[in-house]
Order: sequence, then structure tokens, then C-alpha cells
Amino acid sequence: RVKIITPSRSYKNNFLSKVFFKIWTFYYIRSTCNKIEPTSLLSFNERYNNIVLLSLLGTKFNKYVSDRNNPYINIGKLHTRLRNLLYRRATGIIAQTSTAKKELHKNTKNTNIRVIPNPLRKIEDTKIKDLSNKIILNVGRNVPQKNQLELLEIFSKCDFSGWTLQIIGNGPLKDVLIQKSVELGISNNVQIFDFSKDIDSFYREASIFAFSSLYEGFPNALNEAMAHGLACVSFDCPTGPKDIIKDGYNGMLVDLGNRDSFQQKMNELMLSEKLREQFSAKAIESKDIYSLNKITDNYLNFILNDEVNN
Repeated sequence: RVKIITPSRSYKNNFLSKVFFKIWTFYYIRSTCNKIEPTSLLSFNERYNNIVLLSLLGTKFNKYVSDRNNPYINIGKLHTRLRNLLYRRATGIIAQTSTAKKELHKNTKNTNIRVIPNPLRKIEDTKIKDLSNKIILNVGRNVPQKNQLELLEIFSKCDFSGWTLQIIGNGPLKDVLIQKSVELGISNNVQIFDFSKDIDSFYREASIFAFSSLYEGFPNALNEAMAHGLACVSFDCPTGPKDIIKDGYNGMLVDLGNRDSFQQKMNELMLSEKLREQFSAKAIESKDIYSLNKITDNYLNFILNDEVNN
């Protein structure tokens, strides 16, 4: 039941070609939508949302947009001003987190904003084989945003005897992370792997998940870790962790930048298997909360039901 419509034109790698293509894109979106006459339109990503809404000014279609990144990320002065103006005219807006919803409402004054997080991919096995396994896991690209250098420093100050910190991900900082672990004297307790399609095997073997990001749109890796039943400790970065973790109930949240508190909570988890089991039992509930069926139903109910003024 899916029909894919592809633009008939493309552009060459020169300035004029790109300019003409962008102008043509506005015409293409508008003329194609007029031909299809859709019940609803759904656009993803901030800059593309601006293009779609600008292309369809004056039309009567139900136009929904979904922002997919941290609401505080700078998308440029022009696109920021366009977003604040054009989103007001959208039928509805989908935000990934409660913080994003507040920020979007403040900037756009649109009152029809729904929080719909990312769905979990299908996870077959959610049973931790052994919560006594002394493995702490971090999954994410090796880039400054994921803050893995600070995680190494925190781990080096923990009572890590017998524990291993595994970092799974690709990126330009991989060699820097390896060198940092040597400098800190923890290289025998740190393993850095390239991202694997069999990432679930790492989730199954670990007992603790340490999430150190400085910012996120919606942290899929944290959500996956909880669905596997890991005991999670996370910086309360903007945005997402506080939507997923209820501090003290299904995991631990730490104020962003509070390295001492992060270290303390990691130590607590490392020293107490009982505490890990307590959080694991609650964390695994996220598998149902963020199931693909529930999230897709939320999308469809929002963009197809007559609730635009509610």
C-alpha cells in the first residue's frame, strides 16, 4: 500500500544548478500535492519541514511536521526564523520529547503539538543472562556529543576492580579514546569496538548501561538498553533521558555536568547486584511502552483523526 514518487529532476554539482533545483523543488512539491490531494501530509526534519510548509502556503491540506533533533540545536538564523513563522500554520507538530514540545510551543505558538517518541526496533530477547556480569556498556558514535572521554575519566575514578567498560561505536575519536584509556591507566578494563549489527549480543552480556551524551534528539541506544533490562545511569542531557528514565524507579538520572554524582551512582550500581536487579525489572517495561505498534498508532491517530483543535 505504499507508492513512492520520485522527482524527475536532479542537480549537478555547481551553484547555479543547485539554485534552480531548489526553486523547482517548491513547484514540484506544490504541484504533486495538488495532484494527489492527500488527506494529510507528514514531513520530517527541521529544514525540510520549512521547505514543505513554504511550498504549500495557501493550500487547504492538513500539514503535519516532525522535528527529529534536539530543539536547542542551531539550524541557522534563516531556518530558525522560518520555522517559528511557518510552524504556526502547520495543522500539527510532532515532538520527540516533552522538552521539545515546550520549546516548540514557546517559539511557534502552535497549540496542537503531540509528543511521540521513536519506536523501539524489534528486540527478540530481553532477558539479561546474568546481572552479575561485570560489564558496563556504552553505545554511540565516537564523537564529542556522546561525551565518552568524560565517561572514561569517570570510570577511572570508580571502584572498577573486575569490571570492564565496553564502548561500541564508530567515529573520528576512536583512537583518542584508546589513547585516553592508556593515559588513565585503565586500558586493561576498557574495550572499544566498532559498531556491530549484532549489537544485541553486547546488550545481553552487560549489566549496566552508562549514557554520557551532552545532548540528544531522542536517545535510541538508552531506550534499547532499558528494553534489554540493563540497569541504566544517564546524564539528564537535553533531550530525552528524563522522558525515558524515572530517577530511582527504573534507572538513575544525573544532572548534566555533575561528574561526581555520575561516578557515585555508577559505583552504587557496580557494588550492588540487588540494585541492578531492581532497576532491570522496571527498565524492561520500556519494551512495551515504546513498541512499534504503539508508536505507529500514535502517529496515525494524530495525523488522521479530526483532533486538530483539541
